[in-house]
Amino acid sequence: MDDTQLLLSRLDDLIEDYYYGKTSFIGFLNESELSVCCRYLKNRYIEFSVFGGYPDSTRAYLFLGADFDKENVPIRTLSIESSSQNELTHRDYLGSLMGLGIKRECIGDILILKKGQALVFVREEIADYIKSELKSVRRDSVNVSDYESDTSNFTVKKDEVTFTISSLRVDNIVSSLARCSRSEAVALIEADKVFVNHLSIKKPSANISEDDIISIRGIGKFIYKGISGTTRKGNLIISVLHYI
Repeated sequence: MDDTQLLLSRLDDLIEDYYYGKTSFIGFLNESELSVCCRYLKNRYIEFSVFGGYPDSTRAYLFLGADFDKENVPIRTLSIESSSQNELTHRDYLGSLMGLGIKRECIGDILILKKGQALVFVREEIADYIKSELKSVRRDSVNVSDYESDTSNFTVKKDEVTFTISSLRVDNIVSSLARCSRSEAVALIEADKVFVNHLSIKKPSANISEDDIISIRGIGKFIYKGISGTTRKGNLIISVLHYI
């Protein structure tokens, strides 16, 4: 049984719990896993929500049912702070956390707020363990505490960019976002490296709609904001927000 089959087997167990009225969720899932699960649930006509601790989260929990309540999400937000002036990277924080024996699926997004401080979204049951055991990141001493501020309006930085394209086909947009040829964009789509709203795109000819979230593995994450104008030749000028 491969990883996808194992994931769907876990999801089937949750679906059974859902039908019996139990609270059902699975996480943290990466974008590829979210894509598999979301498509499976849509085919079963089961309502669900995706949430990873803040609106722009990449790694997230999947909650079954229509009565999703953020107040009951089993996610804790921790602040990791160092007094050092060294530049600590996402990899540094993640490596130190996994060095404690924590599995990757227990850790959500890691956001670097400023030099010497990062937020990490983790499963509730491991938060206290991290607070007591994480003493350093790379070679810098750190202090870990609960992040008490509201994260509901928390967003990552985005840079607005514009592109000129001939149509809203996904292969055209991926070509512009990835700065590659259209044939290379089609190859990315066929290799399951392009996701729109957590679902992998199968057809290069599919159209993108306003506010769609586009993720290209190895390239980045974007939000299509719409058409801002046209050229004299009739091409479209589109606006896109790039997560940075």
